[in-house]
Amino acid sequence: MLFDKSRYPELPGVYIMKDAGGAVIYVGKAISLRSRLSQYFGKVDSPKTSLLVSRIASIDFLVTKSGKEALILESNLIKSYMPKYNMALKDAKHFSYLAITNEAFPRLLLARRNPEGKFRIKDAAFYGPFVEGAKRAISARYLRKLFKIRICVKLPKKECLQFHIGNCDAPCIGAISREDYVKNIDAVRLVLGGKSPAKELMATLSSRMKQASDSQDYEKAAMLRDQAGSLKIFFDRQRVEARRGQDEDFIWFQRAGGTLYVQILRSRGGVIGKAESHSMAIKEQEEPEISFCLQYYPDLPDKVYSNLPAKDMETLNAAFGAGSFSHPGREKAKVLEIAAKSLVLGRIEPDVIRLKEALALEHLPIIIETFDISTLFGEESVGSMVQFINGKPNKSGYRKFKIRTVVGQDDFAMVKEVVSRRYSRLVKEGGPLPDLVLIDGGAGQLHAAMDGMDEAGIRLPILGLAKKEEEIYLPSRMDTLRLQRTDLALKLLQRCRDEAHRFAISFQRLRRDKKMAQ
Repeated sequence: MLFDKSRYPELPGVYIMKDAGGAVIYVGKAISLRSRLSQYFGKVDSPKTSLLVSRIASIDFLVTKSGKEALILESNLIKSYMPKYNMALKDAKHFSYLAITNEAFPRLLLARRNPEGKFRIKDAAFYGPFVEGAKRAISARYLRKLFKIRICVKLPKKECLQFHIGNCDAPCIGAISREDYVKNIDAVRLVLGGKSPAKELMATLSSRMKQASDSQDYEKAAMLRDQAGSLKIFFDRQRVEARRGQDEDFIWFQRAGGTLYVQILRSRGGVIGKAESHSMAIKEQEEPEISFCLQYYPDLPDKVYSNLPAKDMETLNAAFGAGSFSHPGREKAKVLEIAAKSLVLGRIEPDVIRLKEALALEHLPIIIETFDISTLFGEESVGSMVQFINGKPNKSGYRKFKIRTVVGQDDFAMVKEVVSRRYSRLVKEGGPLPDLVLIDGGAGQLHAAMDGMDEAGIRLPILGLAKKEEEIYLPSRMDTLRLQRTDLALKLLQRCRDEAHRFAISFQRLRRDKKMAQ
């Protein structure tokens, strides 16, 4: 295989190596995909690695937001594909779980999978995985004490030390009824499931910690702080391991030129185990996304989450006679975002890479959303938002806004309104967020947009681009940033700004013409 490192991003993720027949032969994780894959094609000392490299025909990859996330996704893919060169990782022993047994008086136990991927504990409900075993053990002890869950293998005939030190309510001697004990177990289930009672517990611990600190009981405050920290890991859900057992697909569609590109992540039984990439030609007057789904699915999984417009999902649900297609909620949207970024990152445009460098952004600006305002002396005022993905317009992501709350010509207030409306809705619906927000204007428009984000309860990387001198306004700088007119980063920003301006003007003219025709 001829290796081109520029194809791979310097981001965490999982890589999938295939042979000439398309079979998966190795799955690995990396903090930097580019750096890790480059090592395979440099000087190799291991005979096993040399043999592996000699059989690689292609490499796919999926981007994640953290090394932990990559670790879990790697394990899921290995369990799905069982690649011949991943023998050391097939048992997935580095993951651990918590289990609630199905007994009259259930217990909370630590659990692991055996080499076949099955749990050693029988007849129990499992929660996890936990990447850090020590934190999992601390959390188990904390939950046992908090809810006074028994630890004995068999109920004794006499209360034990755990009852006398306040760690157990002693169901063995009837000190607690089975009904009340099960209520405690149900509370543990809610905590492990990340439901609202867990948040209430965090608030209670925080209040108790403050009271202890105010009373100068610092030892107790420290203990409560550690307990709160151990409980918090239950909210640290790994996005790639769903806790429900539904079969789900996450599909991201992107049009580029005359081609529709499709990235699919398939989750079966709560585990993401397969990633697929497809493409098809876009024909005139054809709805390629709908056509793809109709051809791809002989049978639907329980849920299909995608970035399709709502009307297309309604069409597909009617065609299949099911309600599988929908937009994702907050947590599921994060998985769909992985599919979106994995699709485009195999073909990153140079101007996107350059923009990250020029602005010193933490992440590649794959998704850029740009806002502009158009008004005629305060009449028929409108706002526009255009979306670029991987440096190219994504017209299905464009949005129009009729100004609702601003009377007269107040550009700053209009910018604040449309930005607030856009991201309040995204936050509410849990839709994928952009990597960068661009505002047509200078410092005033930039700060108005930031106020709009504050109203929406969110803060994203943002900048303003003033047209006269093409100055870039950043929240982190007192002065403006100027790039060379030939700079790829500036040219990308200009394309986004000019498209937002064109879209706003066309919408404003349309409204004005309709009014004149009345």
